[in-house]
Amino acid sequence: MTSRAPLPMTRRVTLAVRIVACYAQVRRRLAREPLPALAASFGDVPVRSGEPIPARQLGWAIDRTLRIGAHRPRCIFNALVLYRLLREQGDPAVLVVGLPQAAITKDAHAWVELNGMDVGPPPGRAGHEPMARFT
Repeated sequence: MTSRAPLPMTRRVTLAVRIVACYAQVRRRLAREPLPALAASFGDVPVRSGEPIPARQLGWAIDRTLRIGAHRPRCIFNALVLYRLLREQGDPAVLVVGLPQAAITKDAHAWVELNGMDVGPPPGRAGHEPMARFT
């Protein structure tokens, strides 16, 4: 994996605004729609023009933008934002929801895969086994 130069400040600000707007939409819609329907609508979006941002860099940008001190949004919100923004770039992203290998609770975890590889958002798969995939 090659390292990329940091994004110019204007592009970082624009990206941060897009991340926050997408997060607000996720929060609003997930309260009213089942996850499969929301994921389907986020997966079927028009591709935006412009230079794509590498998936991992985008995942870290989402994590940094939405983190307030030690507080981070739940993984499903971050994963849906990453899924949507990757799909807008034309990337064949897949939203994955899974459980720990030795699950003793119903607490699930969400992450995004691209070409079968975990791309985040941090901490990514974190040892969970896929239970459902949304493309």
